[in-house]
Amino acid sequence: MTILVTGANGFAACHLLEALLTQPTAARLFALTRGGGWPAGFEPLADRVTLVHAELTDAPAVEHVLASVGPERIFHLAGFTDPARSLRQPELAWKANLTASRVLYETLVKLDLKPRIVHVSSGAVYGDPPDPAQLITESTEPRPNNPYAASKAAADLLAFQCGRSWGLPIMRARPFNHIGPGLAPRFALANWAAQVVAIERGQQPPELRVGNLDPERDHLDVRDVAAAYLLLMEHGEPGAAYNIALGRWFTMQVWLDELLKLTPVPIRVVVDPSLVRRVETATVRVDVSKIKSAVGWQPRYDVPAMLAGLLDYYRATGPAA
Repeated sequence: MTILVTGANGFAACHLLEALLTQPTAARLFALTRGGGWPAGFEPLADRVTLVHAELTDAPAVEHVLASVGPERIFHLAGFTDPARSLRQPELAWKANLTASRVLYETLVKLDLKPRIVHVSSGAVYGDPPDPAQLITESTEPRPNNPYAASKAAADLLAFQCGRSWGLPIMRARPFNHIGPGLAPRFALANWAAQVVAIERGQQPPELRVGNLDPERDHLDVRDVAAAYLLLMEHGEPGAAYNIALGRWFTMQVWLDELLKLTPVPIRVVVDPSLVRRVETATVRVDVSKIKSAVGWQPRYDVPAMLAGLLDYYRATGPAA
């Protein structure tokens, strides 16, 4: 079995590769990146995974990789991942999310390759639900509220079209916010964890700077997300979309309170106006019944375990990781 993972030195992809390496079935693993090495904590992957380089918007380079590897399965995780930055640089979001996916799928068709594919979309495609109290299902109308979300929604539709038009067996995964070891500090919970570690080490005054704490969020552990991708690859229905989330939601204040329980250091919380987003989805409530019933997926990590994994990562690698 030959497996290709795109965006392979990214946060979720590293955990996916680690999960793939634990599978009983032997597989040749290829990790596609545009360049760079492995992030802190994931360096051992270098000895067990074959790294290949290509920019996914470069059609000749993608054709060379696909022809050389001949993947039987593809986990497509590559893309632009920063909603806030997408407001400043929308062209990068559209290129990395939509154009890259189009080139990948068109090249597969050109080479007459039909691997099973897990296309990693995003729960952000739903944007602001019409009724905040209504659970978001896979049939909820997309209402993206930034270029990141819009470009992911477009790529999601592209993946569906490629399945219908060209017979590519693509399962669309729509993960919501996920956290865990390796998450970059530009994301709120990781930023808080990095600040806590800096405070514990005396590198920052005992003040934790935060943004808006009112929105409700459903966060899931990245290791549970990786497990969901594996199950979708094995048992998912081509053409179908699947929400991936904890299925429980808490205000950001609750997430902060739970994080602060994990440090012995007294910390004062300060709301920083510069961290409050101009456009903020107030409530995210996700229905995950489809993926649970379709492939038997269940999340394993509860809130304290998720936050402990994130905090321990920054304690091991340093708050500037």
